[in-house]
Amino acid sequence: MDLLDQIVLRHPLPWGDVLDAGTGASSWGWLLKQTCRSRTGITAEEARAQALRERPGMGPQDEVLVGLWQDPLLLQGRRFDVILADYLFGACDRYAPHFQEEMIERVLSKCSGWLFLIGLEPQPAPNTPAQSCLFEVAQLRDAVQLLLGNRPHRELPQAWIERHIEARGARIAWKERYQNLYDADWVAREVASLEQNLELFQDRGLAQVLRRRCHALRQRAAEYLKSAASYSFDYLLGVDCSSAQRGLQ
Repeated sequence: MDLLDQIVLRHPLPWGDVLDAGTGASSWGWLLKQTCRSRTGITAEEARAQALRERPGMGPQDEVLVGLWQDPLLLQGRRFDVILADYLFGACDRYAPHFQEEMIERVLSKCSGWLFLIGLEPQPAPNTPAQSCLFEVAQLRDAVQLLLGNRPHRELPQAWIERHIEARGARIAWKERYQNLYDADWVAREVASLEQNLELFQDRGLAQVLRRRCHALRQRAAEYLKSAASYSFDYLLGVDCSSAQRGLQ
């Protein structure tokens, strides 16, 4: 079952006014299938916003806005019964580096009811050959993004998120963890995406070196990931914001 579906099991529909605090195709598509009074999405890119506005299920009460959480005027004067933060804080560094603490504060200030937060625990040091292969794929993916001038995701530990939420007066009512399983097919998809990005390199010699690295990772995955390996976990938090500090704006 999708992690988003787990939320509905604990908090049955219908919901009131809902904010998708970092809107992507997956979360918005899921939200449009749920019974809500209204849905508001936030994304940093106009092209993505336009695509999301064209998704089936959009009603006159629904909207997708273009904005950044570091804008103090974003959603000024508005509050929501439910806020969905689907891997929002891991993606923060791509658009607003080192802004995670302030983003938590601003998201909480917009919530009068429940915040449902999904995150990915950063990968720990690997301790098996299979985990070492998965770790190196993630490191190479991020390195290629940096070399292209982009900022990769920076996932945040569950303990860090919980500490900063509770410090602002909100209460974590429940939490769950879901172990992640990865196999050779996952590595093949990640490496294929890496190789597409290598086409953008101006330094063709460096691109060729990294292609050889991709080939080696495929070979290692075929050897060590014949069956799926567990590595890190996703976490899901149900945050009661009704007790959060009233002064957060």
